[in-house]
Amino acid sequence: MAKVTQDELRQTLITIGARTTATKASMTLAELFPNTLALNIPHLAERQTWLIEEDLRIEDEAIKSMDKQIAALLYGDKEKGYKPHPSTMILMSFPIMSESMACTFIGAIGDIERFSTYLELKKYLGVATENKISGTSVFKSRQTYEGVRDIRRVLFLMTLLLISPKISENSFRVYYKRLVDRGMAKRKAIGHVCGKIAQVLYSCLKNNEPYDPFKHASKMGVILDGDKVRLKIPANLEDYERQADELTDDDVL
Repeated sequence: MAKVTQDELRQTLITIGARTTATKASMTLAELFPNTLALNIPHLAERQTWLIEEDLRIEDEAIKSMDKQIAALLYGDKEKGYKPHPSTMILMSFPIMSESMACTFIGAIGDIERFSTYLELKKYLGVATENKISGTSVFKSRQTYEGVRDIRRVLFLMTLLLISPKISENSFRVYYKRLVDRGMAKRKAIGHVCGKIAQVLYSCLKNNEPYDPFKHASKMGVILDGDKVRLKIPANLEDYERQADELTDDDVL
């Protein structure tokens, strides 16, 4: 057991169905195994296998139930008399937007009319900057922390995906590259892209219009390939999710 690598543990966990926790769990196990003695006791091994399989079954049922609830919130449920949420089609028009992300935005934002400007929304979501002032001097800008952690995490996850080289070219990545080319630190540029997403999102919701990648690109002076404009979420999100978790609690702006 002491010779098992973290990657081998991760692949094993993915194989048995624990994909969502594979990276974090394998890192913890890799730290413990060098000091662990493994004993092959058949009846205990069978009992542990049954417990693991039962936990995975319960988790799978919970995920399926949650997926149904998410679908009902977004698209409605005729049998239960639920109407589709008015923001669903606008949110789902955004690149890299998943159904769970859309639900998080709906829960956090509520009625967009609560916000008079996109700056108010950015501050509410926790991706705005504010100046640190002492007397008459402005020392530096820092990120606000008023936002709900879950929505900040979604914004960072979307940003990391949009600027990833594995994703087709898009206006948000161009914006990120421009900031970095001007000398801005990469982590700070990531925070600014989060703010840009919030700004564009505000505009679409306020005007009741779906996201138009070509219109956005035109305003930024970017030419997009029409065949690659629909961006796909990568199959393996674990690394992106871990980075998003780290950035969520950092002062990156």
